[in-house]
Amino acid sequence: MSILEVNNVTKIYKGRRGGAPLTAVKDFSFSVNGGEIVGFVGPNGAGKSTMLKMITGLAIPTSGSIAINGHDIAKERVKALSVVGTIIENPDMYLDWSGEANLKYLYSLQNMDEKDKYQRDSRIESVLKMVGMYDRRKDPIRTYSLGMKQRIGIAQALLAKPSLLILDEPTNGLDPEGIKEIRDILIHLASTYNMAILVSSHLLAEMQLMCNRFIIIDKGVKVSDMTAQEVGASAGPVMTLTTDNAALAVAILSEKFKITAKIVNGKVEFSSGVSSGEIMKELILSGVTVTELTTKKNSLEDVFISSTHGRSGGMNEVFPDLTEDRTSKTTDEEA
Repeated sequence: MSILEVNNVTKIYKGRRGGAPLTAVKDFSFSVNGGEIVGFVGPNGAGKSTMLKMITGLAIPTSGSIAINGHDIAKERVKALSVVGTIIENPDMYLDWSGEANLKYLYSLQNMDEKDKYQRDSRIESVLKMVGMYDRRKDPIRTYSLGMKQRIGIAQALLAKPSLLILDEPTNGLDPEGIKEIRDILIHLASTYNMAILVSSHLLAEMQLMCNRFIIIDKGVKVSDMTAQEVGASAGPVMTLTTDNAALAVAILSEKFKITAKIVNGKVEFSSGVSSGEIMKELILSGVTVTELTTKKNSLEDVFISSTHGRSGGMNEVFPDLTEDRTSKTTDEEA
């Protein structure tokens, strides 16, 4: 079942100093199902933050619709957002308070019934155990590692029992152990509580270990929507051939298998669905000495670079007057 539905969403801003309107997101559609972790990736300035802000109600789409649990954000804002939990990079906390005290305060800010102390304390105990912080609940936040602070941030996002969890760079600044801890928590939440999770991050290798599906955005447009299995199988596996005659090998691959190969650092690289055994046989019969032939599945990074043509500057290269931070000025700058 789809928890999040984004349908044909476009976001347009007025240009600065009387300039032409700028399109941050264009005709964008996707969904996130319960129990699914979806990676949302793109170059800097591609429109990721704009989209996340529209989903969380911090920016208003120019056109299109966004629904959460069947509730349209524009028409049923409170109902739609009541089932959303968010964490944006490093959450702010009162450093001298304990993790438990911070959660009690945040619980009260979410308009929950604080009069029912048992219900509050029971929920806080539950989320602390979910993120593995129950034993440190009484310690001041300032004594926590960055990874512990991130876990408390996720606990805060879970207080309202969300159906949809949205995270923007949740492992930013963490060491490998902290990254794995957050990854394991998110996988557990999706599988155990059927939670829909949307994660935006530049750590593509980590995303590939965690996510079931990937949506790639570039210049405000969806350029790819692939499952983890499709990422690995896209364009066939990447093969690297070590030989004493790379030029001849390239020619044979083209002639016999219609494979377009390239020579990189003296080795032949190509993608193909043809078996390595068949390729080896044909090369040897053609007089090519093969020292080694290795096969590697495509990574999310390979698909990302292919989909975005290796760009790093994103929309800011095309629209230098537009930055994603401007979404905080939605009312004044909407077209």
